[in-house]
Amino acid sequence: MHQSRQIFPIRFRCLVLVPILLLISASTWAEPVNSRVVGEARIADFPEEALYYIQYADFLSKNGAYKEAADVLQRGKVKATPSADLLVKLGEVYEKQGLLKRAQSVTQEALKVDSDHVPAHVRMGEIYFRLGWNKSGLASFREAVELAPGNDLPKVRLVGGLCEDEQLVAAEDQCLEFISTQPQSPDLWLSLGQVFENQDKRRAAFTTYGQVLTIDPDNSLAYARQGRLFCQFGQFTSAEASCRRALDLEPDNALGHAYLGIACAKLGQNDEARIHAEFAEEAGLNMVAVWKIIGN
Repeated sequence: MHQSRQIFPIRFRCLVLVPILLLISASTWAEPVNSRVVGEARIADFPEEALYYIQYADFLSKNGAYKEAADVLQRGKVKATPSADLLVKLGEVYEKQGLLKRAQSVTQEALKVDSDHVPAHVRMGEIYFRLGWNKSGLASFREAVELAPGNDLPKVRLVGGLCEDEQLVAAEDQCLEFISTQPQSPDLWLSLGQVFENQDKRRAAFTTYGQVLTIDPDNSLAYARQGRLFCQFGQFTSAEASCRRALDLEPDNALGHAYLGIACAKLGQNDEARIHAEFAEEAGLNMVAVWKIIGN
C-alpha cells in the first residue's frame, strides 16, 4: 500500500511532464530562424521535416544568400519527406538567381508531388512569363484560379499576366468579373487600378485607388500609387503627402520611396530626395528622374 502511494505521484508527474516538454519543444521550433546555427540545429534534429529546411532557406534568402538557400533546400529535397512546398521554395530561389530552367524543372517536380498545389501553378506561371512563354504562363494562372476560386493571388497574377501580354481590354474585363464576386478585395481593386494606369486612364486609376483605401484605409501600396499619379499630375506637394503616408504604414515600400524622392526633388528638398532615391535604387527601381533634377 505504501509502495502504490509513491508510485502514483511519480507516474502522475511523468504524465504532466511529457505534455509540458512537448509544448516547450513545439514553441521553440515555431520561432523564426534568426541565424545559421539555429537553422542547422533544426534540420539536424528533424531531418525529415521539410518545414525546417524552408524556414532556414527563408532566413538565408532574406540575407541575400541565395546559393546557400538553394543548397539547404537541395538537402531537404533528398532527406525530408516529399514536399511540394519545399520544391516551390527551391524554384523561387533558383528564379531569384536567374536560373530559370532549374526553377522550371523543380516547380514541375512540385506539381508531380501535388498536381493541385496552387502556389506551384502560380510560380510556374511566373517562370513561364520570365522565359517569354506568355501563353503557358496565362494557362498556369488560370489553372490556379480554378483550383482556388477564393484565393486572390492567382486572380491578381492572371490580370497582371494579361497586362504583360498587352491584352489590356481582356485584363480590365477579367478584373471587373473577379470584383463582381469579391467587391471587398483590396488586391483586386489594386489590380484594376494598375490596368487603368497601363491604359493611361490615370483619373480612373486614381479613383480606383481611393476605392482601395475605402476598403482598407491602411493600404500602403494604394497611397504610394496615388503618390505616383500625383507626380504625373504635377501635384508634388500632394505626392509628398501620399508617399509619406505610405512609408508611415510600410517603411520599406520601394514605390513610396521612389516617388517621394521625385516629389522632394521637384520641391527642392534635394538631400531628402537623394536618401529616398538611393533606397529605391537598392530595391531595383530606376531613379534617373531624380538624378537628372538634383545631379549626382
